Amino acid sequence: MNDSLVLARLSIWNFKKGKREEGFAELDRILNSTTRHTKGFRGYISLISRNNQDSSTILTLWQDEETLEASEKGVYALAIEQVRDFLESPPQVMSFRVFSTELFTRSELEKDF
Repeated sequence: MNDSLVLARLSIWNFKKGKREEGFAELDRILNSTTRHTKGFRGYISLISRNNQDSSTILTLWQDEETLEASEKGVYALAIEQVRDFLESPPQVMSFRVFSTELFTRSELEKDF
């Protein structure tokens, strides 16, 4: 198996009208408190839609297929259960293999100027 393999789950969360801030805050709390201690977790990115006031997207990164699948029964299932009352519909979910990534810190970017 490739040691650099990383898989991603992209989930789009559609909240009831006017409930995104409250629902997303709870979702973010769950991710911050549970994922860090979950086997195979590699990170996440939370995105707030600028076009849809009731939508947010979460990209979680996992070490391999086994940990991605295990997270569906653990972290992901817990998140859905905890924010169910805020949701308009179940999250839309897609899975990906990460091909490449490059993230910069502000100090790294400032070195170039």
